[in-house]
Parts: sequence; C-alpha cells; structure tokens
Amino acid sequence: MGRFELKSKSVFTAALAIAGALALSGPSWSQAPAAPQATVHEGALKGARTGDVVTFLGIPYAAPPVGDLRWRPPKAAAHWTGTRDATKAGETCFAAEDCLFLNVSKPADAKPGAKLPVMVWIHGGSFTGGSGMNGFGANHDGAEFAKKGVILVTINYRLGRAGWFAHPALTKEGPTGSYGIMDQVAALKWVNQNITAFGGDPKNVTVFGESAGAISVGYIMLAPQARGLFAKAIQESGFGRNEAPMLSTAEGYGKRVQEANHIAGSDAQVAAALRKLPIIGRDADKYFPPSSGRSDVTRPYVIVDGTYVKERVAEGFAKGHEAKVPFITGGNSNEASLYRPQATDLDAITDRRDQLMAAYDPDHKGNKLQIINDLVTVQRIIEPDRNLARKHTKNGAPTWNYYFSYLTPSQRASSLGAGHVTEVKYVFNGPGQNTLPEDWATGASMNAYWAAFAKYGDPGAAGGVTWPKYDPAKEAALEFANDGVHVREHLMKARLDYVEQGIK
Repeated sequence: MGRFELKSKSVFTAALAIAGALALSGPSWSQAPAAPQATVHEGALKGARTGDVVTFLGIPYAAPPVGDLRWRPPKAAAHWTGTRDATKAGETCFAAEDCLFLNVSKPADAKPGAKLPVMVWIHGGSFTGGSGMNGFGANHDGAEFAKKGVILVTINYRLGRAGWFAHPALTKEGPTGSYGIMDQVAALKWVNQNITAFGGDPKNVTVFGESAGAISVGYIMLAPQARGLFAKAIQESGFGRNEAPMLSTAEGYGKRVQEANHIAGSDAQVAAALRKLPIIGRDADKYFPPSSGRSDVTRPYVIVDGTYVKERVAEGFAKGHEAKVPFITGGNSNEASLYRPQATDLDAITDRRDQLMAAYDPDHKGNKLQIINDLVTVQRIIEPDRNLARKHTKNGAPTWNYYFSYLTPSQRASSLGAGHVTEVKYVFNGPGQNTLPEDWATGASMNAYWAAFAKYGDPGAAGGVTWPKYDPAKEAALEFANDGVHVREHLMKARLDYVEQGIK
C-alpha cells in the first residue's frame, strides 16, 4: 500500500487520497433481488441489502432479562424455528427491559469463513440512554466500515437501574452490580461464536466505544471474562480516571430503594419484591430514589463488584492487569461541554494559581469561560488519556493517542471547541451525517484510520499522515484539526502536567 503525506494538503484532498489508498468505491444503491440470509447458532436470519452493504438487525444475543432474570447475568438466547426477520432493529434498553439485541453490517459479497476483521461498537449515553443503532452524537451506520471490508457489530446493553444496581439480597445470588458489563461480555461471546456466519474473523475483533461505551471498553480490557474475546480496543472519551463506586456503596443505595418501597422479609422475598418494581420510564422515579447527578456515586454507573469489575480502570492499568492488546485512546477539545462549567468557577481555584494561568492562558487573553472549559476537558479526558497511554505502553502493548479539535465551519467563530460526542459522526461518516465537503473529508480520514486499525492493528496503515505509536519520549498524538491531520508531540504538556500534579 502506498503512503503519502497530508501535511501540505487540505483535509478534503487528504481524505480523497486516503480513500484512494484504501481502494474505496462509491456507493451503489441497486437492490438485490433476494433477501440475504445467514444462519447463527440460534437459527436462520433474513437481512436486507442496500447497495454493497448487507445488514442484519435486532438479533437477540441473550435471553430477555425480565422477570426472575432481571438483575442476573445474561442467559443464552433461545433457538427459533423458521427464518427470523432481521430487517428491523430491536427495542432499546432505555425503553424496555427486553432489549438485548445486536446488529451486523457487512460487505454484501462477504461469504461465511471469509475471516474479515470485526468491530464491536459499545454506544455512549451516560449508562442511561442510547442504543446500538443510535446514540448521542450520531447514528451508528456501519456502511462506511463495510465498504472497507470491515464487519461492524453494534449492541444494546442494560441501562439505568436495570443495568447498574446492587442489593445484598442480589449479591447472595451470584455476580451482581454491573449487569451492563455482563451484557457486553455476553455480546462478545456471541460474536466469537457466530461472526464466521457473516464472514468475520472471531480472532480479529476490535472493541470500541465512546463515553459510557469507552468507559466500558476500559473495564472490558480488565475483565477476566472478556479475555480472548477481542484483539484490539479503542476508547473515545474514556474518562480514564473516573472512580466507580464500590459494591458496598451500591448496595447502600439498593437498601434505600428497599426502604422507600417498604419491602421486608427474607433475602429471597426482598429480591423477588425488588424485581417486581417498575424500572423503565417515568413511573420508575416513584420507586427508585433519584441521584443528584454525574458525580453522585449512587447514579447508574459501573460498580466494582469483585467479579466482572475487580478494580477501577486507572488502578488496573497501573498494575498491568489490562489485556495487552493494541489500543487507541483519545478525546475532544471541549469535553467540558458535558459539564457546562461557568466562568465564575475559575475564580474559586486557588491551587497553584500562577502555574494554572501560565498553562491555560499564556497569552493573557483573560477568557475565563475558555480557560475553565479547557481545564475541565483536560481533567476529565485528555490527561487521563495520557495516563492510560503511558501505562499501557509501559506494560508492553502498542498504543496510539488522538486529539479531535475539528469543528464544522459554521461553529468555528463561536465555539469553545469540539464538544463531547462530536467525533462519533466522523468516525462512522454514515450517509447524510457529514454533507459538507470539509466534514465528509474529516470523517473519511477518521473512518479510514479506525478501519485500518481493525484490519492490521496499526492505524497508520490507512496510508495518510503516519500515526506514530505512543512513545514516552515524544508523547505524540494525532490531531484531527480544522486544517488537516497533524502529529503533535507533547500535546499541551504544561496543561496536562498541571492536572497530573494535582492528583492525590
């Protein structure tokens, strides 16, 4: 594959070059005369074809986690007779408990046993929203990946209190707490067992996700139950220093739920009564005491349960417990958009004030809102990214770091930076998502790097600007910027150092 330099080219020209290097073809929208078929362990499927891409939607990868199966590890999906219609997506987990479905997009000409690379997407949404088909930021259309010879799988997993809940009575039954992580592992096991039917290679699976999905990727890299089910990993905005609550804390919230609903009796009676509470929709608020927001340890979130989740991500990487697989981590230039800090918040910061201002306002512009947004962005995402990249590299695994600062032209004059989830629609670059030439070109670049990583374990194989592995001596990140793709060594080092030095 030929290589070329992007440094002197526009983003648009660069993306066209990448497309040429990958031998991409334009879309063809002719409809196949017969519906595509596939047979998985549970039964036969009928999918749909659009041009050169085939999709199978709403495939159950586990039994419905309802009734007595609520708050239990996922069970195997039932077999079916006949051919299941897989042309419509399954129910979402924020709207129903019966929601453990996944979707597959593949090249139309991919035959069983073709051993194509596979990507498994874990959506974001604060562990309370989103779905395999759509999440905050974009739809998760797999067409562009499929056109590059990559099979894309997108999954649902239990959300809200259905996915993240603990109580001592439930703990006595077995693995408890992080049911969403259990679902994600179950989906990876399904892929391992069935993806050959679609032409995929179960030994070449890349797990990737954004926000809550990226947090999940970090825990999957640490989960013993997921070992061997994936070969590569990507975190987009992974909050690598977030502190998940311990099981005892989560159980304390569960006791509050029990008390609020006047439930008494033996452990078995308590567990049964809890399972009968409404858990989806507005009615659930009457039965589950609310949390106070994103920093509340009782909110729906990954729980350190001691079985699937044995430790927090930063701790696990520091101890070298993560899967030693090729790894991409990165974030956006205004991740603080998720928190919406105010300019007055800057005035309250007294810790190493001179160092803070020298790092975040070197030109003395005095834009407090920009400074505080940049600080929160680095605290929550960018410095934790560097920390995980350092640790994973030290632990002997190849690592790449990125920084996404691209803004569509209409936003550049007024925006504080690329907000949380902004990069998702560029990674997928699906139909109708990036209609401006500049936007499409940035999307083509990101999609090509991600696909190359899935194929070869090296995003630089895309053929554009060479994306160097993370090296502690240079600490390079690949920036997707308004003026193109660039390698940045020691990106924002003073800012990251200020944050790191304040961590206790």
